[in-house]
Amino acid sequence: MYLNQKIKCRPLDAIMPRLTHLGGATFTIFLCAFLYLFGKEEARLAASEAFLALTGSQGIVQIFKKSIYRKRPYMVLPNVNTFWKRLLKDYSFPSGHTVAGFSLAVVFSLYFPSYRYAIYSLATLVGFSRIYTGMHYPSDVLSGAFLGTTFALLTHSIRNFIGS
Repeated sequence: MYLNQKIKCRPLDAIMPRLTHLGGATFTIFLCAFLYLFGKEEARLAASEAFLALTGSQGIVQIFKKSIYRKRPYMVLPNVNTFWKRLLKDYSFPSGHTVAGFSLAVVFSLYFPSYRYAIYSLATLVGFSRIYTGMHYPSDVLSGAFLGTTFALLTHSIRNFIGS
């Protein structure tokens, strides 16, 4: 758990527990709803597609978590740094926050390519934050990035196929 213990520092201790919420249900659903309700046509299309990718990918996450019983790092490894008093009881694989971050990042990058570097950087930081806060192993995050990316591309392809 190199990323959790060896690079621990005050600035990251302050930023990472907050940044991790960008991949949480509250933020991701709110973002999609906000863009759908208040955005222009392209933002509304992106938001609806992102919401479909998010919903579908999170369904897959729950199937994996209920069939692959991988305990979270803080439950298994000694001296893992955590940042919350109430810790999660569900399983670790894959990282749902990372899946959500990459599901949204891929869709929004396809619609708004000039922002892709910033968007992918945020999704990557969400994944990093999950390791830093002791919630996930690196393989949980990498799998989450792959799953979120794949599901978003599949959603986009299906939507384009249906729309054409």
